Amino acid sequence: MTFIPTIFSIILIACGLITLYMCIRIFRRYELVVRWFGYMLFSIGIWSLSYGFELLSTTLEQMLFWQNIEYLGIVFIPVFWLLFILKFTGRDKYLTIKNFIWILSIPVITLLMVWTNSFHYLHFKSISIDFSESFPLLTVENGPWYFVYTLYFYVLLALGVVMLFKKFSNPDPMFKRQNVIILVATFIPWLANLAHLIGFRPMGHIDITPFAFILTVFMLSIGFSRFKLLDIIPIARAKVLESMKEGLIVMDHLDRIIDLNREIKMILSISDESLIGKNIDSIFPNQPELFEYIIGRKDGRLKIELQRNGYPVFMDVSITALFENKGSYNGLIILTRDITRQVGIENQFRIQSDQLIATNKLKDRLFSIIAHDLRSPLINLNEVIKMLNSDLISDADFKLFIPTLSNNISYTIGLLENLLFWSRSQLQGEIIKPIYLNFKDITDNIITLFDNAIKQKNIATENNLDSSSLVYADMDMIHLIVRNLISNAIKFSKHGGSIKITSQIKGNDFIMCISDSGVGISKQNQKKLFEQETFTTRGTDNEEGTGLGLLLCKDFIEKNGGKIWVESKIGVGTKFFVQIPNSPVNQILVDS
Repeated sequence: MTFIPTIFSIILIACGLITLYMCIRIFRRYELVVRWFGYMLFSIGIWSLSYGFELLSTTLEQMLFWQNIEYLGIVFIPVFWLLFILKFTGRDKYLTIKNFIWILSIPVITLLMVWTNSFHYLHFKSISIDFSESFPLLTVENGPWYFVYTLYFYVLLALGVVMLFKKFSNPDPMFKRQNVIILVATFIPWLANLAHLIGFRPMGHIDITPFAFILTVFMLSIGFSRFKLLDIIPIARAKVLESMKEGLIVMDHLDRIIDLNREIKMILSISDESLIGKNIDSIFPNQPELFEYIIGRKDGRLKIELQRNGYPVFMDVSITALFENKGSYNGLIILTRDITRQVGIENQFRIQSDQLIATNKLKDRLFSIIAHDLRSPLINLNEVIKMLNSDLISDADFKLFIPTLSNNISYTIGLLENLLFWSRSQLQGEIIKPIYLNFKDITDNIITLFDNAIKQKNIATENNLDSSSLVYADMDMIHLIVRNLISNAIKFSKHGGSIKITSQIKGNDFIMCISDSGVGISKQNQKKLFEQETFTTRGTDNEEGTGLGLLLCKDFIEKNGGKIWVESKIGVGTKFFVQIPNSPVNQILVDS
């Protein structure tokens, strides 16, 4: 081969060698993200070197050989540029095999077009040598495929530039310098190539694009040495922010949102595009305590509650104000953590703790009942029997004790039954066995059970329940509920008073009312009736009680899918209402 050295060819070859040296450094030092930039530089180096040797050549055959080598670099420059930008800006999701094939299709076709141009002349219409200059130059007339590839070239360039601008409008000086260096260094040869295409050719037939890479290499060299270009890249910042488990919001000195990470968008179901530049109350409305920290430009930590899709969301918020050395306020960083689940667990623990405390209080009350209320009647009965056996009292005197002993035994039996029911439900968990029950029959039997107590107080009873009224519930529980309610009605009724039992059907529920004309219950005591902390008052004949009965009634009624409530006036009387499902369908709905 015969070569004629020129200043242009020497400069291009030197620039190409420097570029290839930079590629070697990049491949040895950096990982995949930056290596895509290295591949782009490698393609530029191939173009520059090959074009330098083309300018050295003296024959058409030599020039076409080096032109074919040039296009190995030219066609892949936009490909590596776009791949680098996709990795650099964190858009890895677009790097699919399908997209990779589409991106490579035009360069591969173009390369084949150039290498086979003599058969179809679609890329170059004509190729010749111009001897009018001081050294021979290759002259070409562009064909239709040349313009197809040129369009592809600038579309990929534009896509990369847009993504770079959109992703890294970061105010940090280090990142800004990196972006400016990359963009300017990239634009110089693109602008030179565009000038060559539109006919601005200060060097005649010589393509000024490869020479523009001299400036590109010079700028990148400055970037490597002065600003540590690619040592600290914005993608590292993006990866760190996006991998954070805390939500991040960055605000400027005017309290505008300038950055958010993925976690905060997931927590609040928001998009950064719709909030960038807006005030912080776009994310955290109606949070005066938070705004107090923001307006005061001070650090702090607090818990806030928001609404997301109609549900409460609890967040732990940490605020850090940013100041320069001279005390100038720059903005602040808000770190957030979704603690909704943690708050839910804490609330559940608190509820369970309250329930445990209430249960312990009830347990203590029960031990007190067992120690006193259950023990005392049995001791009294035992003492009377001892006195009778020791002839300390006569049979006639013993008969005088019988009414009192009978009342004590009845009270003890009722108390013992309640205690057994309660202990079984607490220790084993009550198993509901619902069946159809006739409430009329149950109330008649229980009224008969209290016949002596009713006669002693001369109470008129009236059972107006419909004999065909049915409920779907557990028999043992219903018996205990009715027995306790009728027992209370008798206990607090005056002599000559009345007890009336009525009912009504409301939808799929049976509602029973047991009313008495007794002393009534104050508003204050009505609120205590169904609470865990039991209390009791004596009846009109000084009858004792434990307060356990109504607590069991409420528990068992709710377990059967019903509810209980009371209406009362002092001196007028009391009405207890019991609502129970009358069908298994309704029962299932209640349980679910």
